[in-house]
Amino acid sequence: MQEKGINSTFKKIISESSEMVFLADGTFPNSIFFSNQAFQSQIGDSLNEKTLAGLGFDTSAYLYKEDLILSHDGKDYSFKIESPDENGSNYFLFHKGKEIINAHFPTTKESQQFLSSSKDIFVIGRRDKLTFINDAVTSILGYEAGDLLNKSICNLIPEADLENIKSIWENNIGKSQNVFFETSIISKDGIPKEIECSVQFVNDRFFIIGHEILEKSRSKILEKLLIESAEPCMIVYADGKIFLANSEVLNLFGLDKEKEFKHLSELGVLFDDSDIWKDWIYYGEKDANIQRFSSLLLNAQGNQLTLEIASKFISIEDQGLISLTFRNISEKVNLQKNLEESTEFLKNLTDQVPGGLYQMVLGGDGKIKFSFLSQGIENVLGINPEEINDFEDISDAISRIHSSDIPKVIMSAVTSARTQEPWQCQFRVKADADENKYRWILGAARPQVLTSGEMVWYGYLTDISNQKEFEAKLDEARKTAEKANQIKSDFLSMISHELRTPLNAISGSTYSLLQEQPSEAQKNELNTINFAVDNLIIMINDLLDFQKIEAGKLKIEKNPFNIQILVNQIIKGLSFHARDSENNLELKISKGLDIWLKGDKTRLSQILNNLITNALKFTKAGDVDLTVLLKDFKDNKVKVYFEIKDTGIGIDKANQEMIFNDFDQVKPSFSTKYGGTGLGLSITRKLLNLMGGTIQLESEVGKGSRFYFDLEFDLAEEQLSLNSPKKEDFLGSSTLNLLMAEDNDVNALVLGKIIKKWGFSFERVYNGQEAVKAVEKKKYDCVLMDIQMPVMDGFDATVAIKSFSDIPIIALTAASKLEIMDKIDECGFDGFVAKPIDATELLKKINEMVLGESYSA
Repeated sequence: MQEKGINSTFKKIISESSEMVFLADGTFPNSIFFSNQAFQSQIGDSLNEKTLAGLGFDTSAYLYKEDLILSHDGKDYSFKIESPDENGSNYFLFHKGKEIINAHFPTTKESQQFLSSSKDIFVIGRRDKLTFINDAVTSILGYEAGDLLNKSICNLIPEADLENIKSIWENNIGKSQNVFFETSIISKDGIPKEIECSVQFVNDRFFIIGHEILEKSRSKILEKLLIESAEPCMIVYADGKIFLANSEVLNLFGLDKEKEFKHLSELGVLFDDSDIWKDWIYYGEKDANIQRFSSLLLNAQGNQLTLEIASKFISIEDQGLISLTFRNISEKVNLQKNLEESTEFLKNLTDQVPGGLYQMVLGGDGKIKFSFLSQGIENVLGINPEEINDFEDISDAISRIHSSDIPKVIMSAVTSARTQEPWQCQFRVKADADENKYRWILGAARPQVLTSGEMVWYGYLTDISNQKEFEAKLDEARKTAEKANQIKSDFLSMISHELRTPLNAISGSTYSLLQEQPSEAQKNELNTINFAVDNLIIMINDLLDFQKIEAGKLKIEKNPFNIQILVNQIIKGLSFHARDSENNLELKISKGLDIWLKGDKTRLSQILNNLITNALKFTKAGDVDLTVLLKDFKDNKVKVYFEIKDTGIGIDKANQEMIFNDFDQVKPSFSTKYGGTGLGLSITRKLLNLMGGTIQLESEVGKGSRFYFDLEFDLAEEQLSLNSPKKEDFLGSSTLNLLMAEDNDVNALVLGKIIKKWGFSFERVYNGQEAVKAVEKKKYDCVLMDIQMPVMDGFDATVAIKSFSDIPIIALTAASKLEIMDKIDECGFDGFVAKPIDATELLKKINEMVLGESYSA
């Protein structure tokens, strides 16, 4: 087994390197799971905690691929680092590590201590993004590192200063020079802070040292507080001249915001007494008391208001100013009148609201009583109007609740009283006419503790019987839908299993006959049988893939593959089909595609096979072309264009969208004439969506069809060998002894013939219990384990064998249920091959499991 993707050869080379190398998990707590001898001797042996945190490295603060300096035991070490996103694996790679010998500069720890203790702002960034901030940024501006790192500095600049800052950056970024300027910085609470900045530009980086100009900042804060105040207010001089007024004043007096407001005398026309403003500012310097006035105001919109004016003398830098605050107390003046109207309104509201409102009090004597009940309670609890006045004790209400719901109601109420959290409960109460019938009620209340120590609940009760009836019907519909879905799943599983079992015998027998050097005529017949079996397997696999996609359990892999080799193999594999349908099948591939990409080779093959097979099926004695073009190659990303074009029967415009639906075909007669499940194109579209592509179609009846799509792949870092060993290299390389656990005689006979053709020996057992006993008594190279067997099935047998042996076990199954596929992984199988068994695939699995090698057939 390989450890975290490191093979033994590279591991030995890295271990003996004089430069330090180590790997750490990409997820918290970032454990160091591999290191070479140089790292161990210089750092690792003295580490108390073998994690990145133990080395003082914070992965959340790491933004760019660059040199990294780590400090340990008073020494600094430089490393190259590659993050999980960059190397394609879930780990950090630290390499080229060595100690920094330099006595003229402080250590990283000393630098961090200096930056943390400084009261000035230190900021480092690249281009316009922030990559480091010190603690002073938090204390002055209120931002944490997570708020700013990798964010643009422009986010902190107010609109008024933004163009100036952008100009400074555009003129200096990429150069090496210092710039000094003052600007406002928006703090986390939204208040601008005036900062004096010194910026050092070095290529695409910048280094800022900032100092807060406290006087200007305070002035800005005070001005903002006044301007943003929710209350209408202004500052005036002793002669009535306006120093500052906020927008709420203009709103209150109905004045034009665009017109400059200079003096209090301009307000005189709005009051009965035009000189009333003089009373507001008539103070001596020694009178520090707040003076209050009230006056009627007819504002510019003609609305009459009653104002309360608060006036206070303040002295700023030996200059006398007057603070004026205005408050509209019209509602307060009319409160007495409105109170009576409100009381009547509330009474009508409580009587008319659906359900019933109540107030319930828990007294000092421990008794709970109703202190208020609205008329709606009569309908909710079924109380007669004559009883409502005497309905006080909580026990009267509890007696009407269904006996099964009483514990729930009481316990939830006790919990609400103890935690002082809102109470809510659904319960049944007796219906009016029938003592055996009940209605569903929703009760809710919010508790409050009074100063007297009593607890009061304010709540409501409402009838939810109709809602409960609807929920019951909805639940019944849900269960029906779930049952239907389960029936569908069981049907697909049953069909898949029942078809795979006989197909396994046909496929295996055909494979054996093809190995016995048949005549050309026999070989053609056998190839025809093989082709028919392959079509049936494709339909079965379509059903399985459809089930996986519907359940959201189909995952797209990202493994290296050569795209040119892949499409050549696909064309070669379909050449017999093309000859059988008298079609000319041709591949057109552009130069530059003999490269290794990272993607799901199996699913891409499935997509192309589906589309080409369809084209061959609906084309007779015509042309089918697969075109593969290199569309774009940039930043280690490769975009490839795929096109499948045929000269077949074509598809009518009205039916072009329908063919991508589940189980749909253009005409019912198509299923009889051409075969298929109607899932091929549906699965193709869904697979392409999962891979980030979209299938397009152009077609004309009688002239053919063109299916095309783009896919983007990552360029594979691995330089894989193009000369993979062939299956012939494996067949005679070793004599293996296999254990076959198979209860079906036909399947066992077919599988046995295949194994003998490879030159291997085998022994057969009939159930899982016999398989466990056989492995206990004798050593085998590999176990071929059927899943469904009598006495003990393959799952239990595998768990038992793995408890005492590490022998490779390959599952052989005709089942297609997702749950079974998941269970294969859980029980410790080393791999599985679906029935009908593909002999080449089985040989490949045995080769991988026994010899630890991979090959391509």
